[in-house]
Amino acid sequence: MTIRSLRAFIAVRTRGPAAAPRESDRAVPARRLALLLAAATCASLVLPVAARAEWPERTVKVIVTFPAGSANDAAARIIADALGKKWRRTIVVEDRPGAEGTIGVASFVASQDDHALLYTVAGSVSVAPLIIEKLPYDVDRDLVPIAATTAIVLTLAVSNELAATIPELVTRLKSNPGKYAWASGPTLPRYVFAAFLKRNGLQMNFISYRDASQPQADLGEGRIQALLTSWAASSSPVQRGKARYLAVINPTRAAALPHLPTVRELGHPDLEINGLAGIFGGKAMPDALRSRVAADVAAVLREPEVRKKLEAGGHNVLGGTAEELNAGIAAQRAWVADVSKLIDIRNAQ
Repeated sequence: MTIRSLRAFIAVRTRGPAAAPRESDRAVPARRLALLLAAATCASLVLPVAARAEWPERTVKVIVTFPAGSANDAAARIIADALGKKWRRTIVVEDRPGAEGTIGVASFVASQDDHALLYTVAGSVSVAPLIIEKLPYDVDRDLVPIAATTAIVLTLAVSNELAATIPELVTRLKSNPGKYAWASGPTLPRYVFAAFLKRNGLQMNFISYRDASQPQADLGEGRIQALLTSWAASSSPVQRGKARYLAVINPTRAAALPHLPTVRELGHPDLEINGLAGIFGGKAMPDALRSRVAADVAAVLREPEVRKKLEAGGHNVLGGTAEELNAGIAAQRAWVADVSKLIDIRNAQ
């Protein structure tokens, strides 16, 4: 018997017909009926979201830990738009960037909203706890991986006069210690290049930027000579003929740059990282709902139009599973633990 039919049954029993009650009616005392009604009310309050109604019941909010206009923000919006059509609900994307993603994560955890999802990179789980003291949340307790979505395409770009290959880059830097400057995207790209320099006994000057659009402009003007960041954040000087790509630093080639080899293919696996992103839920989200959201994310990632948009925006599309996201987080944690023995990850340069 459903809660609705139980309440209807109770209403009929308590109201009763105008005629004299039958003997069977007297078998259900008023006190028992009151207890049944109370039980039905309590059950409606504690049933999981997925059992109470067809989730989502209202607007869904996706908190993104990147600034508006960034490659990961664009990916989040493409996926949110596709999910909104699938769920027939409005999805609002809210950008909360800053502090290596911890501002957005803290906002998500504090919201305790069963209609909120978090879109961030694995580094928010694998790296942030190591470089930010006293986080207002526990990544393992408060965040539940739902689905891996994309891996942002990361590239090593250099000025034309510096080098045409990675071996040439190493030779030029060894001959000119401290002469050239480099910049990178935050955390993982910075760590992997700093570790590469350290392993090879190379010296370059690291330049830090607040404006994420400035490094590629400086690469084009020769103020820096190497830039390791997302393809989208380094493409302008390459397109203008002021710089060149040496390699993709992801484990696989990029759909948008199919002819550019990976660092592993070129014999430099120590330069490889994987900047995967994904969707996370809160600790209170029921397992059944988590699985359903993951299945829907995987479905929209298989849509040709969605895939086309993501790849054009500088992403490799992933499978949309929690297993893939969990494995990526575990691999990053192991990699960061290893590289932190070589460089200071709080001040990598």
